Amino acid sequence: MSELWLKFRDEDGAPQRVAVRQDSFAIGRHSENDLSIPVSNLSREHLRIERFGGVFAATDQGSSNGTTINGGKLSGPVTLKDGDVLDLGGGLKVEVEIVSEEADPYASFYDIPMEKAAPDVDDANPAAPYVSSTSALPAGTSAIPKSVFYIAPILGLIVIVLIGTVVFMSGGKKDVSAGPGNREDFQYSSNSDEDDPPVSEKTNESPGDRPGAVPGPTGTPEAGSLGSNSSPPPGGTTLPEGGSAERNVAAFMRSIAQNDQRAFLTGEQVNLVSARIKKFEGSGALADNINSAKKNAAQIKSLAAAKNLKPQFLAAAALTKLGNQRGDALQTAQSMADVLDKLATQIGNELGEDCVLMMAAYNQGAAGEFLKMRNMLQDVATKSNESSRTIRTIWFLNKNGKITQAEFDMALNFLAIGTITQNPKDFGVKAEPLNL
Repeated sequence: MSELWLKFRDEDGAPQRVAVRQDSFAIGRHSENDLSIPVSNLSREHLRIERFGGVFAATDQGSSNGTTINGGKLSGPVTLKDGDVLDLGGGLKVEVEIVSEEADPYASFYDIPMEKAAPDVDDANPAAPYVSSTSALPAGTSAIPKSVFYIAPILGLIVIVLIGTVVFMSGGKKDVSAGPGNREDFQYSSNSDEDDPPVSEKTNESPGDRPGAVPGPTGTPEAGSLGSNSSPPPGGTTLPEGGSAERNVAAFMRSIAQNDQRAFLTGEQVNLVSARIKKFEGSGALADNINSAKKNAAQIKSLAAAKNLKPQFLAAAALTKLGNQRGDALQTAQSMADVLDKLATQIGNELGEDCVLMMAAYNQGAAGEFLKMRNMLQDVATKSNESSRTIRTIWFLNKNGKITQAEFDMALNFLAIGTITQNPKDFGVKAEPLNL
């Protein structure tokens, strides 16, 4: 396995060398990144490096000033090589160093100097021909005792008989159900490569839904000091394309973020969203509210652009606030826009999970507490071994008691209603899809 290091000079001009330990490693000026470099040229989250087995890929996260690699624009996921130079935001240069950790199985052999053995020389007669040590043995004497040739076959026969007896008595079966060292998940593998789906070297990860033919992030969280229940870097099981809830929640998550084509949830999380969708299935009020948002689409788009929000996010936020009560979607969006704008400044809205966090924190923002969620996330990050992307999810925060039930419900309602807006009729809601 290879190890990636990043070499650069920090804001004070001091040389730094940082190891990329996580499967998904974020770089930016915000303190919640895995590598935070507080310089003005960087975006909040500027670049992300992800590991796929022994390969590292870099992706610009929609940064304002962009990223170049070896002088060329980084416009999609690019595999990093040793010696590559990344320029983040015009001036901050980061050199890539890839070190192989694979030990050469023959290293010890190569390292031993192969000295030529000096021939045996008769000190009294240096010119005498060389005579090997074996040839100098008395006649009839072998370098290996003859008894070895009799004993070795007998010992081998005894071992074979013992092994056959054990196999016969055990019935040829391997007990892997109990006992120290036995694994309950022991399986005999097939010789056919077609029997197994392609799986990357990261735990439980399949090639994902990302652009540029780069697999999606890992979703199995590692055990941290606070536990885990969400994605990552690299997050949960990538959403399957079958099933209304799974398919539509993925599309919704992609549509509300500034720059995130990597929507993924665990099966448990999808089940929670599906259960919450039932609260709004067949709702006539929600159908009317969706139609109200479609009718005022132009105004909602204009308002969202002024607040640097995605129109789909602002519309879904308004529909969430209305819930199963009929109302004016545009008027509700106008009442929420300033609060969401300020929350986006503190929490971010580049990823779909960021937008879900903003909805969890909406009532905090409405009460003027715009820093509360951000400060809590920073505090958790200093105490947990989880990646920043895992921590910045409602699933992780809810499991670890870091958000209230009301905040979790607000975010879950948002996901449920947003999922329905993608294809309302799939959920018994008589309205056309809301795609702003």
